[in-house]
Amino acid sequence: MVRQFYVAVFGDPGNPPDKDPVESGRYIPDPRYAPRLKPGDLMLLYCTEAYPGFPKQVPGIGEAISADDDAIVTYRWIALDAPIPKAVLDQNFEPNDAESLRNIRFSSKWLFEISEQSFRRTIGNRLPG
Repeated sequence: MVRQFYVAVFGDPGNPPDKDPVESGRYIPDPRYAPRLKPGDLMLLYCTEAYPGFPKQVPGIGEAISADDDAIVTYRWIALDAPIPKAVLDQNFEPNDAESLRNIRFSSKWLFEISEQSFRRTIGNRLPG
């Protein structure tokens, strides 16, 4: 199986009120720009500054289970032992991936592909036992 690697961006889960929280196992990107994930693809689940409890952090990984025709992704939530701060992403992302992360204010960057190297360097040995 060839896996792809992504970053999924989560803002304040209370705005709008029906927005899914990061640990929900469901992600709704902008379907105009969202890549189509396949089962087994992995996402760093990045929370913006507005996200309570995990501002500018990756608290977990999502392993894609499915994606529907509207690009809504169902994933298995894998909590990390400790959230990864944005500074670690900044240090470990390749230049193109770092540029995408800097542009998350645009809906085209709410779900974006990153290299396997960026993903692995960021995760390091942080996966739970």
